[in-house]
Amino acid sequence: MVDIFIQGGPVMIPLGLLSLIGFAVFLERIWYLRRNRANTDELVEEVHVALEQERLLEAVQIAKRHRGPVAAVLSVAVANFDRPSRELRERIEQAGQDEVYKMERRLVWLETIAAIAPLLGLLGTVLGIIDSFQILSAAQGVGDPAAISSGIAQALITTAAGLIIAIPTLFAHNWLSSIVDRRVQDMNRAASEVVEIHNLRGVA
Repeated sequence: MVDIFIQGGPVMIPLGLLSLIGFAVFLERIWYLRRNRANTDELVEEVHVALEQERLLEAVQIAKRHRGPVAAVLSVAVANFDRPSRELRERIEQAGQDEVYKMERRLVWLETIAAIAPLLGLLGTVLGIIDSFQILSAAQGVGDPAAISSGIAQALITTAAGLIIAIPTLFAHNWLSSIVDRRVQDMNRAASEVVEIHNLRGVA
């Protein structure tokens, strides 16, 4: 493995750094999303019942007992339940934006790595081919096959490395983004239920 890394040339250094960064970001995001997940249906139902029975303090306590974006949005919604409808919606929207930012944080790194890795691999390919042609040119068309093959090896290794990094990174980004999208849908559904109960109470 070390020999292959060396044969890939200097471009393998940034490729290696990108792979480490991507893996670290993936693990951190997985840890964050798993740590902040909750039983959304159960949470929304408990808060819904408490609000319908006008037990606001209990609804706040229920929301704060849970982790995750849905619980955070519900906490804000219930805490501002007695405010006018427009202000309630604004507070909920701001809380939702804050939670989306927290969930999407660093995902741009994965997207960037997935885009840059193949380009770096292509750069290594070009450099390897240039090296091979320089050897052929210096030897007037009759070069050392081993020296020429080293340039070709560099070209192939860097191309493969770029793709090996980019493909799983892109998959990880899309998978994590799908989790975030589901959480956003849960937040919207929970917020809509609170707003609906609020409107039924006739608060302006």
